[in-house]
Amino acid sequence: MSGEWHWGEGTKFAAEAVKALFALNGASAVSILTFIGNTHADSNLLVCSLVCFAFGAFFAVPAFGTAYLTQLQYGNSEATAERGSGEAALYHSAAARWHKATYRLVALGAGLFMAGIISAASGLAHSVHCGLGS
Repeated sequence: MSGEWHWGEGTKFAAEAVKALFALNGASAVSILTFIGNTHADSNLLVCSLVCFAFGAFFAVPAFGTAYLTQLQYGNSEATAERGSGEAALYHSAAARWHKATYRLVALGAGLFMAGIISAASGLAHSVHCGLGS
């Protein structure tokens, strides 16, 4: 198999990971909303977890955009290198910057998911400990 095939397959897995990040954060936000609606718990921690999940889902969207721009610039780099153009290095440098931005956005979304889990667990533990559950 060629390196291009492996790169393409890796890109597919990365896209699926971003989709999963979006789905995890979105589903978590819905579950917290459902819990808040069905209990008498009045915890700022649950609201904080909801905000973390919402922003986690939000940051998955620009991660898709930066992943696209990464691939576009890598493709431009290859195309210009094949033509012998000196612009290939510029495109490759831009691709590397978009690549790093994508990693940062995915890490931010995953971090917000983890913060949401911790906040939700603390809020739920607080409501059970204080007898606030229904």
